[in-house]
Amino acid sequence: MNQYDNASSSNISHSGTSTGQQSPRQVAVNVLTNILLQQGSLSTQLARHQLDVASEHTPMLKELCFGVCRQYPRLNSIALHLLAHPFEEKDTDLYAVLLLGLYQLTYMNTPDHAAVNETVEACRLLKKDWATKLMNAVLRRYQREADEIVEALEAQPSVEFNMPKWLVKRFNKHWPDHLEDIIDASNTHPPMCIRINESLVSRETYKEQLADLGIDSEDGEFSDSALYLRNAVRVAELPGFDDGFVSVQDEAAQLSAQILSPKDGEKVLDACAAPGGKTGHLLEKANLSGLSSMELTAVELEPWRMEKIESNLKRLGYSAQLICADASDLEAWWDGEHFDKILLDVPCTATGVIRRNPDIKINRKPADIDDLVFIQREILNKVWATLKSGGFMLYATCSLMPEENEQQVQHFLANQDDAKEVALNSLAPDEAAKWGIPVSHGRQLFPHINGHDGFYYCLLQKA
Repeated sequence: MNQYDNASSSNISHSGTSTGQQSPRQVAVNVLTNILLQQGSLSTQLARHQLDVASEHTPMLKELCFGVCRQYPRLNSIALHLLAHPFEEKDTDLYAVLLLGLYQLTYMNTPDHAAVNETVEACRLLKKDWATKLMNAVLRRYQREADEIVEALEAQPSVEFNMPKWLVKRFNKHWPDHLEDIIDASNTHPPMCIRINESLVSRETYKEQLADLGIDSEDGEFSDSALYLRNAVRVAELPGFDDGFVSVQDEAAQLSAQILSPKDGEKVLDACAAPGGKTGHLLEKANLSGLSSMELTAVELEPWRMEKIESNLKRLGYSAQLICADASDLEAWWDGEHFDKILLDVPCTATGVIRRNPDIKINRKPADIDDLVFIQREILNKVWATLKSGGFMLYATCSLMPEENEQQVQHFLANQDDAKEVALNSLAPDEAAKWGIPVSHGRQLFPHINGHDGFYYCLLQKA
């Protein structure tokens, strides 16, 4: 069950406002249809359609979209079992409607008759009345035979693990001793972790401020600036959020600034920088001793993601040189001045953060790994040229795939004469790396149910 289980069905079926905004369910159909057609990620689709519903219905929209994506492998297996023939591509919107109906019947407290009626009505709103009888019959059958259907399918990895079969096989191949924990953590709602801006307030002081507001929190185990909230809250409820005292960021992601330990006067690059959480944290770290003269450059390919970096830095009260370009295209952005330190958080399969991006269960494919390995290699080789002799580069991903992580670094070291791996606490000797597990190169973190996401780090130095 979830925090929206007791919402009345009217929240789903009625239009948002009199201004033409749609119901959360209608918008969820649009979002999920685009995801099923691989026309964008869940985060981009929600950003595009969120204003289509009234603000008070945004939580319901997110619950429906995240919920269907999170449960997609199981719901998809059930739906295909119930249908005599799969829907054609032109009727992908009807499949989204069916998945939403199954999600309501299985995971929400929507009354069964309401869930069925809303699903049938959704077909009419799509002007596909011919599907109403089919949808009604399929969902009524599921109502009657749900236990038997799930039992018949439970041997399938998609049902047993609620994860695509290929991903289960990869996790089991690479991390057999961690498989159960990875699956369990990847299927849960992630905890809300915040990063305290230690240049403005101590973690202990901020923790007390939260307690005064009735917000319980616990210290992060590995990041000095991390606090986990026992219950998620809206950012507007976090004291000093608008003034840059705190940001929302996973603890594993916070380790990047801790490892690089930027100092006053250094020239630092944050390549592939969006959405800017690590960019801001680097500036906070450099500013711990007072006004910092660290020069930070942030490079990001997508213009709309660059806007997020700008927004984050503005809220924090920091500035950086922001460049919208492909990090591997040095001619497009690099002025020839070498950097002291580089954070290279490359595009990856994001298999360590499935719980935050559950649409990965729908759109990620095995072939994506090879494609991303090629992109990562290109960026790594090119950006390395911008690092000064004796400088440090932190290679990072939010992936659990060794091909993107330790094997990527191994290939790089074998082909780069002036590169060597150094200990992750080389720049912060007091910060011994006690998180994750050591692998052939760097350290691998796995997602934890009540803790950090899955992440990978390896620190390289130019000889």
